[in-house]
Amino acid sequence: MIWIGGDVVPEESLCISVLDRTFEHGLGLFETLRTWKGNATLLDRHLDRMRRSAAALGLRLDPRNEPDASAVRRLCDAAGFGPESDARLRITMTGGSGADGASTLWMTAGPPPPEFPDTRGIRIDRTMLVDPADPLVRHKTLNYWRRRIEQERAAGEQADEVLCVTPDGLVCEGTRANIFLVERGRLLTPGADGPLLAGIQRGVVIERARGAGIEVAEGPVPLAAIAGADEAFLTNSLRGIVPIGRLLGTDWPAPGPVTLALREDIRSWLENGGMTP
Repeated sequence: MIWIGGDVVPEESLCISVLDRTFEHGLGLFETLRTWKGNATLLDRHLDRMRRSAAALGLRLDPRNEPDASAVRRLCDAAGFGPESDARLRITMTGGSGADGASTLWMTAGPPPPEFPDTRGIRIDRTMLVDPADPLVRHKTLNYWRRRIEQERAAGEQADEVLCVTPDGLVCEGTRANIFLVERGRLLTPGADGPLLAGIQRGVVIERARGAGIEVAEGPVPLAAIAGADEAFLTNSLRGIVPIGRLLGTDWPAPGPVTLALREDIRSWLENGGMTP
Protein backbone atom coordinates (compact mmCIF):
# COMPACT_ATOMS: atom_id res chain seq x y z
CA MET A 1 0.00 0.00 0.00
CA ILE A 2 1.05 3.59 -0.65
CA TRP A 3 -0.22 7.03 0.32
CA ILE A 4 -0.72 9.46 -2.54
CA GLY A 5 -2.88 12.54 -2.99
CA GLY A 6 -4.68 12.07 0.31
CA ASP A 7 -5.60 8.41 -0.26
CA VAL A 8 -4.12 5.05 0.70
CA VAL A 9 -4.18 2.83 -2.37
CA PRO A 10 -2.52 -0.34 -3.71
CA GLU A 11 1.03 0.15 -5.04
CA GLU A 12 -0.05 -0.74 -8.56
CA SER A 13 -2.31 2.33 -8.60
CA LEU A 14 0.71 4.61 -8.92
CA CYS A 15 1.02 6.01 -12.44
CA ILE A 16 3.96 8.17 -13.57
CA SER A 17 4.41 9.50 -17.09
CA VAL A 18 7.34 8.13 -19.07
CA LEU A 19 8.07 11.78 -19.86
CA ASP A 20 8.68 12.56 -16.19
CA ARG A 21 12.16 14.03 -15.72
CA THR A 22 12.92 11.27 -13.22
CA PHE A 23 13.08 8.86 -16.16
CA GLU A 24 14.61 11.31 -18.62
CA HIS A 25 17.36 12.80 -16.45
CA GLY A 26 17.23 11.18 -12.99
CA LEU A 27 15.67 14.26 -11.36
CA GLY A 28 13.80 13.86 -8.08
CA LEU A 29 14.03 13.93 -4.29
CA PHE A 30 13.31 11.56 -1.44
CA GLU A 31 13.18 11.52 2.35
CA THR A 32 13.44 8.52 4.66
CA LEU A 33 12.29 8.57 8.26
CA ARG A 34 10.54 6.32 10.74
CA THR A 35 8.02 6.29 13.53
CA TRP A 36 9.16 5.99 17.14
CA LYS A 37 6.48 4.27 19.24
CA GLY A 38 4.03 5.33 16.59
CA ASN A 39 5.17 8.98 16.46
CA ALA A 40 6.45 10.43 13.18
CA THR A 41 8.30 12.98 15.30
CA LEU A 42 10.57 14.30 12.55
CA LEU A 43 8.05 14.35 9.68
CA ASP A 44 7.73 18.16 9.53
CA ARG A 45 11.52 18.60 9.49
CA HIS A 46 11.88 16.15 6.61
CA LEU A 47 9.13 17.84 4.61
CA ASP A 48 10.72 21.23 5.22
CA ARG A 49 14.05 19.96 3.88
CA MET A 50 12.31 18.52 0.80
CA ARG A 51 10.64 21.88 0.16
CA ARG A 52 13.93 23.75 0.45
CA SER A 53 15.68 21.30 -1.88
CA ALA A 54 12.86 21.46 -4.42
CA ALA A 55 13.06 25.25 -4.46
CA ALA A 56 16.85 25.24 -4.77
CA LEU A 57 16.84 22.71 -7.62
CA GLY A 58 13.89 24.14 -9.53
CA LEU A 59 11.41 21.33 -8.89
CA ARG A 60 7.72 22.04 -8.38
CA LEU A 61 6.41 20.74 -5.05
CA ASP A 62 2.78 21.48 -4.23
CA PRO A 63 2.42 21.56 -0.41
CA ARG A 64 -1.14 20.26 -0.79
CA ASN A 65 0.33 16.93 -1.89
CA GLU A 66 2.43 16.46 1.25
CA PRO A 67 1.51 13.87 3.89
CA ASP A 68 0.77 14.81 7.49
CA ALA A 69 0.68 12.82 10.74
CA SER A 70 -2.81 11.55 9.91
CA ALA A 71 -1.58 10.27 6.53
CA VAL A 72 1.26 8.44 8.26
CA ARG A 73 -1.14 6.75 10.68
CA ARG A 74 -3.55 5.71 7.92
CA LEU A 75 -0.75 4.27 5.79
CA CYS A 76 0.82 2.43 8.71
CA ASP A 77 -2.53 0.94 9.67
CA ALA A 78 -3.17 -0.19 6.09
CA ALA A 79 0.33 -1.70 5.85
CA GLY A 80 -0.11 -3.65 9.09
CA PHE A 81 1.92 -1.43 11.42
CA GLY A 82 -0.33 -0.74 14.37
CA PRO A 83 0.16 1.89 17.10
CA GLU A 84 2.46 -0.46 19.03
CA SER A 85 4.77 -1.20 16.11
CA ASP A 86 7.07 1.13 14.18
CA ALA A 87 7.53 1.63 10.47
CA ARG A 88 10.10 2.93 8.03
CA LEU A 89 8.67 5.68 5.84
CA ARG A 90 9.88 6.90 2.48
CA ILE A 91 8.54 9.99 0.71
CA THR A 92 9.47 10.13 -2.97
CA MET A 93 9.03 13.09 -5.30
CA THR A 94 9.62 12.83 -9.04
CA GLY A 95 11.22 15.48 -11.22
CA GLY A 96 7.91 16.36 -12.87
CA SER A 97 6.58 16.41 -16.40
CA GLY A 98 4.29 18.39 -18.64
CA ALA A 99 4.18 22.09 -19.39
CA ASP A 100 3.84 22.99 -15.70
CA GLY A 101 6.51 20.55 -14.53
CA ALA A 102 4.17 19.06 -11.91
CA SER A 103 5.79 16.35 -9.83
CA THR A 104 4.31 13.16 -8.36
CA LEU A 105 4.75 12.57 -4.63
CA TRP A 106 3.93 9.43 -2.67
CA MET A 107 4.81 7.70 0.61
CA THR A 108 5.50 4.06 1.40
CA ALA A 109 5.81 2.17 4.70
CA GLY A 110 7.89 -0.87 5.63
CA PRO A 111 9.61 -2.41 8.64
CA PRO A 112 12.33 -0.31 10.30
CA PRO A 113 15.95 -1.52 10.00
CA PRO A 114 17.34 -3.79 12.73
CA GLU A 115 19.40 -2.08 15.37
CA PHE A 116 23.16 -2.56 15.50
CA PRO A 117 24.13 -4.63 18.54
CA ASP A 118 25.97 -2.83 21.34
CA THR A 119 28.61 -5.54 21.40
CA ARG A 120 30.53 -3.54 18.78
CA GLY A 121 30.32 -0.28 16.92
CA ILE A 122 30.19 -0.14 13.16
CA ARG A 123 33.34 -0.40 11.08
CA ILE A 124 34.48 2.11 8.45
CA ASP A 125 37.66 1.33 6.51
CA ARG A 126 37.04 2.96 3.13
CA THR A 127 36.86 6.59 1.95
CA MET A 128 35.38 8.20 -1.14
CA LEU A 129 36.14 11.65 -2.53
CA VAL A 130 33.41 14.25 -2.86
CA ASP A 131 33.56 17.34 -5.03
CA PRO A 132 33.05 20.46 -2.90
CA ALA A 133 31.64 22.22 -5.97
CA ASP A 134 28.94 19.59 -6.60
CA PRO A 135 25.59 21.33 -5.90
CA LEU A 136 23.75 18.01 -5.43
CA VAL A 137 25.65 16.81 -2.35
CA ARG A 138 23.59 19.13 -0.14
CA HIS A 139 20.28 17.61 -1.26
CA LYS A 140 18.70 14.16 -0.89
CA THR A 141 18.27 13.45 -4.59
CA LEU A 142 17.33 10.29 -6.44
CA ASN A 143 20.78 10.45 -8.08
CA TYR A 144 22.23 8.02 -5.54
CA TRP A 145 24.07 5.52 -7.69
CA ARG A 146 27.69 6.35 -6.83
CA ARG A 147 27.10 6.16 -3.09
CA ARG A 148 25.26 2.88 -3.43
CA ILE A 149 28.21 1.39 -5.33
CA GLU A 150 30.56 2.49 -2.53
CA GLN A 151 28.25 0.98 0.10
CA GLU A 152 28.20 -2.34 -1.73
CA ARG A 153 31.99 -2.39 -2.02
CA ALA A 154 32.30 -1.74 1.70
CA ALA A 155 29.83 -4.52 2.50
CA GLY A 156 31.93 -6.89 0.40
CA GLU A 157 34.85 -6.07 2.71
CA GLN A 158 32.73 -6.70 5.86
CA ALA A 159 32.58 -2.97 6.62
CA ASP A 160 29.42 -1.05 7.43
CA GLU A 161 29.88 2.40 5.90
CA VAL A 162 32.17 4.63 3.83
CA LEU A 163 33.58 7.99 4.91
CA CYS A 164 33.18 10.83 2.41
CA VAL A 165 36.16 13.22 2.36
CA THR A 166 37.24 16.24 0.33
CA PRO A 167 40.36 16.22 -1.87
CA ASP A 168 42.16 18.35 0.75
CA GLY A 169 41.51 15.83 3.53
CA LEU A 170 38.45 17.14 5.35
CA VAL A 171 35.85 14.78 6.78
CA CYS A 172 32.32 15.29 5.35
CA GLU A 173 29.88 12.49 6.22
CA GLY A 174 29.06 8.86 5.56
CA THR A 175 27.29 7.81 2.38
CA ARG A 176 23.97 7.87 4.24
CA ALA A 177 24.73 9.38 7.65
CA ASN A 178 26.39 12.35 9.33
CA ILE A 179 29.38 11.92 11.60
CA PHE A 180 30.34 13.23 15.03
CA LEU A 181 33.63 12.89 16.90
CA VAL A 182 33.77 13.19 20.69
CA GLU A 183 36.91 14.90 21.99
CA ARG A 184 37.29 15.54 25.72
CA GLY A 185 33.53 15.68 26.19
CA ARG A 186 32.71 18.03 23.30
CA LEU A 187 31.27 17.15 19.90
CA LEU A 188 33.02 17.89 16.60
CA THR A 189 31.06 17.65 13.36
CA PRO A 190 31.63 18.97 9.83
CA GLY A 191 29.81 22.26 9.23
CA ALA A 192 26.58 22.27 7.22
CA ASP A 193 28.17 24.79 4.83
CA GLY A 194 30.49 22.05 3.56
CA PRO A 195 29.81 19.47 0.83
CA LEU A 196 27.40 17.31 2.82
CA LEU A 197 23.72 16.69 3.42
CA ALA A 198 22.75 18.28 6.73
CA GLY A 199 20.81 15.39 8.22
CA ILE A 200 17.64 15.80 10.24
CA GLN A 201 18.96 13.56 13.01
CA ARG A 202 22.19 15.58 12.96
CA GLY A 203 20.19 18.67 13.77
CA VAL A 204 18.42 16.92 16.63
CA VAL A 205 21.74 15.80 18.13
CA ILE A 206 23.12 19.34 18.00
CA GLU A 207 19.98 20.77 19.63
CA ARG A 208 19.77 18.17 22.39
CA ALA A 209 23.50 18.21 23.09
CA ARG A 210 23.64 21.98 23.46
CA GLY A 211 20.52 21.90 25.58
CA ALA A 212 22.30 19.46 27.90
CA GLY A 213 25.34 21.74 28.18
CA ILE A 214 27.56 19.77 25.79
CA GLU A 215 29.74 21.92 23.56
CA VAL A 216 29.24 21.34 19.84
CA ALA A 217 31.82 22.61 17.33
CA GLU A 218 30.62 22.78 13.71
CA GLY A 219 33.29 23.41 11.11
CA PRO A 220 36.18 21.84 9.21
CA VAL A 221 37.19 18.45 10.63
CA PRO A 222 40.54 17.18 9.26
CA LEU A 223 41.16 13.47 8.95
CA ALA A 224 43.92 13.84 11.54
CA ALA A 225 41.26 14.68 14.17
CA ILE A 226 40.05 11.08 14.11
CA ALA A 227 43.14 9.75 15.90
CA GLY A 228 42.67 12.26 18.73
CA ALA A 229 39.00 11.50 19.36
CA ASP A 230 37.69 9.54 22.35
CA GLU A 231 34.50 8.32 20.65
CA ALA A 232 32.69 8.63 17.35
CA PHE A 233 29.18 8.01 16.08
CA LEU A 234 26.95 8.39 13.05
CA THR A 235 23.48 9.89 12.90
CA ASN A 236 20.71 8.71 10.60
CA SER A 237 16.95 9.25 10.69
CA LEU A 238 16.20 5.52 10.48
CA ARG A 239 18.71 4.25 13.04
CA GLY A 240 19.18 7.31 15.25
CA ILE A 241 22.66 7.37 16.80
CA VAL A 242 24.99 4.56 15.70
CA PRO A 243 28.29 4.10 17.60
CA ILE A 244 31.50 3.68 15.57
CA GLY A 245 33.95 1.06 16.81
CA ARG A 246 36.56 1.39 14.07
CA LEU A 247 37.21 4.38 11.81
CA LEU A 248 40.10 4.30 9.33
CA GLY A 249 42.37 2.35 11.69
CA THR A 250 41.35 4.05 14.95
CA ASP A 251 39.45 1.85 17.41
CA TRP A 252 37.21 2.75 20.34
CA PRO A 253 35.04 0.85 22.81
CA ALA A 254 31.54 1.43 21.53
CA PRO A 255 29.25 2.92 22.54
CA GLY A 256 31.28 5.46 24.52
CA PRO A 257 29.69 7.27 27.47
CA VAL A 258 28.80 10.48 25.61
CA THR A 259 27.40 8.53 22.67
CA LEU A 260 25.32 6.34 24.96
CA ALA A 261 23.92 9.26 26.98
CA LEU A 262 22.92 11.17 23.84
CA ARG A 263 21.38 8.09 22.24
CA GLU A 264 19.22 7.35 25.28
CA ASP A 265 18.12 10.98 25.65
CA ILE A 266 17.24 11.41 21.97
CA ARG A 267 15.48 8.08 21.64
CA SER A 268 13.25 8.97 24.60
CA TRP A 269 12.58 12.40 23.07
CA LEU A 270 11.64 10.83 19.72
CA GLU A 271 9.39 8.22 21.31
CA ASN A 272 7.57 10.96 23.20
CA GLY A 273 6.79 12.84 20.00
CA GLY A 274 9.44 15.51 20.48
CA MET A 275 8.51 16.20 24.08
CA THR A 276 10.92 15.79 26.98
CA PRO A 277 9.44 13.14 29.30
